[in-house]
Amino acid sequence: MRNDGTNELFGYWNRLRGTRAAPERREVAPASIGKNLADTFIIQALGHGEPRFRLAGTRICSIYGRELRGLAFASLWQTRDRSNIARLVKNSMTNKSVVQLNFEGRTTRGRKALFQLILLPLANEANDRHVLGMVTSPGRPFWLESDAIIENRIQSISIIDPRYPSRSLSSSAMAADPEIPGTKGLAASQSIISRKVAHLRVFDGGKIIG
Repeated sequence: MRNDGTNELFGYWNRLRGTRAAPERREVAPASIGKNLADTFIIQALGHGEPRFRLAGTRICSIYGRELRGLAFASLWQTRDRSNIARLVKNSMTNKSVVQLNFEGRTTRGRKALFQLILLPLANEANDRHVLGMVTSPGRPFWLESDAIIENRIQSISIIDPRYPSRSLSSSAMAADPEIPGTKGLAASQSIISRKVAHLRVFDGGKIIG
């Protein structure tokens, strides 16, 4: 994780959870997120329902040119990526895995920008599951928030072991090799499923349920 905001949110989440798999949603205090609040969001899934935005920061809504509350999270992505995104979110909610994505956003005018997204699971609440997340744009092009992003396209996916955040499983050829240092920190229950996206190989981390 190279983005300062992402690092700060991950560190805050990690401190809250302590020795648990994930902190509870009620423990997340907006005041503690501070300057990063506009870039954060919470996704909610009720029962077997589709994950949807429960809350979305003002800057995220501006980037997409609309209010995101209640919108299906997967609907922001190109059609070919939607099932993959849905599995990643479900996996984060169920197995409490931390997921980081690099993706490209395309605007109504055909402009493109790179973004980084992180998914941080929260403890289950009866029939209610949540994920805390953040979206940031390295470099922030001058037109961002004035030309709405209409579609996201996955570039790479990393699965992060909270115990060893520097040892993330990234979408590179090395990540597929069990002998490469940094790929051994993941829990034994996590399997790796990969597919090609353009010239990149994307890894879906964690055990896929169903």
